[in-house]
Amino acid sequence: MTRRTPQEVQELLLGAARSTFAARGYARSSTREIADAAGVSEALLFRHFGTKANLFELAVLRPFHGFMDDYVEARPDIGDRPPPPEVPSREYIESLYDILTANRELVMALLAARAYEVDLTATPELSDALDRLQAVVEAELAQRGLTDVDVPVTIRLTFAMVVALAVFQDWLFPPDRRPARERLIDEMVQFMVHGLGRDVPVPA
Repeated sequence: MTRRTPQEVQELLLGAARSTFAARGYARSSTREIADAAGVSEALLFRHFGTKANLFELAVLRPFHGFMDDYVEARPDIGDRPPPPEVPSREYIESLYDILTANRELVMALLAARAYEVDLTATPELSDALDRLQAVVEAELAQRGLTDVDVPVTIRLTFAMVVALAVFQDWLFPPDRRPARERLIDEMVQFMVHGLGRDVPVPA
């Protein structure tokens, strides 16, 4: 039998934790249940992650952390002739909306976990990821001549808006009036770029 590397064990535990937390939430998920699902001992889980809260933070935040890293890395240099602001805004909102929708149960578990011992300010991975996006957006806005935007707040407001529509649309819209995905993305892009003043031209 091939001995598994520490990295392989961690990935098994993170995958099992992600599935368990998504299905049962933070409070009702046990470390023994997660360890059994990963095929390892509970002692090995604690050796790798220390606490259930640490495991939760890594398992739940990693998909969003990875998304942000990949997005920032792939963001092209806009050069001397940047595309209309709707183009990068749509790329960001559409990609973020899709990953949040695909991981809706994890986001719900993350929100519910705030009622327990999980302290996201102790390991602010999501905030750090948004900071990396901030540097890219600030450089792009400077190329467009837009210097009066509060980028840290704007980025987080946009993120919160997409989270709300991806996770809570069942609460926000009755089933017979729920907008299609494309319409939601269109409206979020327009709101992000133009606010409520859609007839006001945006500098190129």
